Amino acid sequence: MMDQDRYAAYLILKEIQAKGAYSNLAVNRFVQDSAVRSPAFVRELVYGILRNQIFLDYNINRLLSDPKGRMKPGLRILLRMGLYQLLRMDGVSDYAAVDETVKLAGRFFKGQRGFVNGVLRAFVRNGKATVLPAPADEIAYLSVRYSCHPEIVCLWQKTYGSDMTRELLESSQAIPPLTLRTNLLKIQRDGLIEALSEEGLASAAGHLTETAVWLTGGDVLSGNLYQKGFFSVQDESSQMAVQLLDPQPGDLLLDLCAAPGGKSCAAAERMNDQGNVYAYDVHPEKIELIQEEARRLGITMIRASAADSTVYDPSLDSVADCVWVDAPCSGLGVIRRKPELKLQPFAEKAGMLTPIQAALLSVSSKYVKRNGRLLYSTCTINPAENEAVTDAFLTSHPEFIKEEQLQLLPSVHGTDGFFICLMRRQND
Repeated sequence: MMDQDRYAAYLILKEIQAKGAYSNLAVNRFVQDSAVRSPAFVRELVYGILRNQIFLDYNINRLLSDPKGRMKPGLRILLRMGLYQLLRMDGVSDYAAVDETVKLAGRFFKGQRGFVNGVLRAFVRNGKATVLPAPADEIAYLSVRYSCHPEIVCLWQKTYGSDMTRELLESSQAIPPLTLRTNLLKIQRDGLIEALSEEGLASAAGHLTETAVWLTGGDVLSGNLYQKGFFSVQDESSQMAVQLLDPQPGDLLLDLCAAPGGKSCAAAERMNDQGNVYAYDVHPEKIELIQEEARRLGITMIRASAADSTVYDPSLDSVADCVWVDAPCSGLGVIRRKPELKLQPFAEKAGMLTPIQAALLSVSSKYVKRNGRLLYSTCTINPAENEAVTDAFLTSHPEFIKEEQLQLLPSVHGTDGFFICLMRRQND
């Protein structure tokens, strides 16, 4: 009988590879909708393979008689699954790792059971030995060791040097923390930590903001505290951006790339649900997500609607106390959470995004009233999408001045990689 957890993991990995699905969304959907017995096993297998995919492929190729030969993508996924279980999942016996993978091969690839069995058995016979490229070829070595595309390694080497690059790559292999944002409309942070403890969940105050709570394990989203709106799940980097922007009760705030609503809700909480938050997103189907989240948190001041924020809206000219542009980006700061992103070349994608980022910033600046604040943020670690965009904007818009700029790094701050630039429109 085929193991349902491995079966689900295979389908998830195939969907990520074939359709470009985001790992977090695909995993959550399969875990909720299919006959999965151990969600933790499925998550470990899927995310473990994605975090180590280049390393696994490098060593799989050594086991093949013709490494450059064509292989069906799904068959390679099965070999990754078998190899990862043999190498990294201590609770799985060698026999089970090989046998269950062979069963999957029989289910999906007629006539390939013997091939899969032979490759995995050879790996076990060889003592499960693995190799890496020679350290002298630093880019290739780091790319394989940390399963990160060479383009990303080169970018970080150029930007930060070898030592910091290794720290960033090491952090990309780690399981990210689950961070909560306290809903100060309903509870204080110390009260939330105490309430979590009463439900058997260990937590601690965050390091950078007055709202962040770091959680250690546990299913926090199915409990009463979440349902009652006492907190949201949000990385501390995004909470830091809200804290720097510092919207006040009675302000008018525009969130121009708002879905799924975390930023708008965080701002509304900080404003004590007094004033106005206009939340815009280019995807109409995501507007309901914003509205649902506001209702769960007890927020009434958010007005959500669909709009293309690269197009100027004259009705918003110079009306806003605060404008937030959380721009679409290459996502290199969240590869701990979406490890499939680190497997792909990014330069072409980033090059397509920078004109959009610049347009969003230029259009949004027209909505800021005198002495108002403009915040630009991304969840990437790439100067071309961050400092280069804001520096060019400030050069062409001398009415704005830069007040604060941060590049948060997972290896330094324990947060997602997140860029924040806070600017103010001058009175004159």
